[in-house]
Amino acid sequence: MLRVEIRCPLEDKRTPIEKLVRQYGIKEADIRRFEIVHQSLDARNRAEAAYVYQIELDLKSEEYYRRRLGKNASSVKKYEYRAPKPGSIRMNHRPVIIGFGPAGMAAGYLLAKKGYCPLILERGPSIEDRREKVETYWKTGILDTEGNVQFGEGGAGAFSDGKLTTRIKDDRVRIVLKTLVKYGADESVAWMNHPHIGTDRLRIIDKNIRRAIEEYGGTVRFNTKAEEILVHKGKITGVRTAQGEGIPCETVLMGIGHSARDTFRMLEKAGIPLEAKPFAVGVRVEHAQRFINENQYRNIRFARELPPAEYFLTHTSSNGKGAYSFCMCPGGYVVPSASEKDTIVTNGMSYSSRDGVNANAAILVQVNSSDYGTGLFDGVKFQEELEKRAFLLGQGKAPAQLVEDYLKKTASKEIGKVQPTYAGGIRLCDLHECFSSEINRSLEEFFVSADKTIPGFASNGAVMTGVESRSSSPIRIVRDLTTRESAVSGLYPIGEGAGYAGGIMSSVIDGLRSAEMIIAKFAKWTDL
Repeated sequence: MLRVEIRCPLEDKRTPIEKLVRQYGIKEADIRRFEIVHQSLDARNRAEAAYVYQIELDLKSEEYYRRRLGKNASSVKKYEYRAPKPGSIRMNHRPVIIGFGPAGMAAGYLLAKKGYCPLILERGPSIEDRREKVETYWKTGILDTEGNVQFGEGGAGAFSDGKLTTRIKDDRVRIVLKTLVKYGADESVAWMNHPHIGTDRLRIIDKNIRRAIEEYGGTVRFNTKAEEILVHKGKITGVRTAQGEGIPCETVLMGIGHSARDTFRMLEKAGIPLEAKPFAVGVRVEHAQRFINENQYRNIRFARELPPAEYFLTHTSSNGKGAYSFCMCPGGYVVPSASEKDTIVTNGMSYSSRDGVNANAAILVQVNSSDYGTGLFDGVKFQEELEKRAFLLGQGKAPAQLVEDYLKKTASKEIGKVQPTYAGGIRLCDLHECFSSEINRSLEEFFVSADKTIPGFASNGAVMTGVESRSSSPIRIVRDLTTRESAVSGLYPIGEGAGYAGGIMSSVIDGLRSAEMIIAKFAKWTDL
């Protein structure tokens, strides 16, 4: 198997494989199989911008072509995912997964496919019912505290841009991308440099994967909240639901999501080791997508044919705090994302087409115990107070301000040429009142720095909406680095809410790796 790099200028309308065949004189009859594995945009020389493809080729006379392609080709082994061989320990009960977000869904899919018949408990509704509840909240402000942007099938990622970019180096990423394509994602996510799915596609994929889990022998129960973890002599013995049902089990995968504050408190009560961890808070900032395109694609010929532009910006402020853009949504929307009444929480979302007129991104500032205290739940309380403060400042709507007015420390009087997309409505004010002086200083310095990198970033009608407070979990469920198991035997914390991931893809991989540990340890349920 050869991996070949091919550069396709934007004006070249041939497919990558057509370009490859023509450029290197490869006979089509000698190609047994080919697969595009990566695509990126090289715009260092803007006048000669091009897509760069990595293509894997299974060729007849491979050695001949390897010499012919020279340094543009390298030998690679075909990757095939292999789950561990089943262990020998007998399971008296089915494994239980709590939470049906990316981590729980991935773990459930693998365990079901390999014959372990997992029982999955999700406190929120199915994606069909959840969508109805979320849209009702966006239109009317009536919030269902158990069915919202945070809770329900697909987790918080179901109402997002659906980014699949990750910094982790793990071969499993490739098979995950192919599986997502199998269940409804566009085939391009398997090879794009910054793949995304879009919330409209995610809803279809979530439902398709759930059906596959059920076909493989797993069970998914919605509107079933885990009220208590039952522990005896340091081992998991069962789960009690909010309906009062006791479910005996020896193995629980805990994929609860970063907003399950009541569940964190329940775990502490059950004696599950927890620890506080740093996180980040900030605002959502919107620009006209056209403005971002013009800045990012300036002087690139054929720029109009490129997808909506993205950006990623960082800055270390004078007080030592890191500030950065997060979850940038080209052609997206700022959406209400609260899970508790009388609070304001923002998030970013886009559809697969990314055709909205605005771009938005979270601008976040790192916070730690120096900001909120050293107690286990002090970070959670900090989030709660910030979200309530935003609700009061916005008088039930989201507090908003033009970025240039924020830098002038002046409450905005009117919106400029960028119309906010927040569905619940906004109230113009001074967002300094939401944050501490240290966080405000970091945000101010970030915007000044960003304006130097992208001229006009802090003006041109850019509007900021508060508050973004759920980018990651303030609590970590402690686990052993090798076994991935809690000090309480049988409990496997997984995903972003447990404190071990930072997005859809890393959560999926984390869920898979813990499921693999269970497979390697226990015999298949279907064999018993």
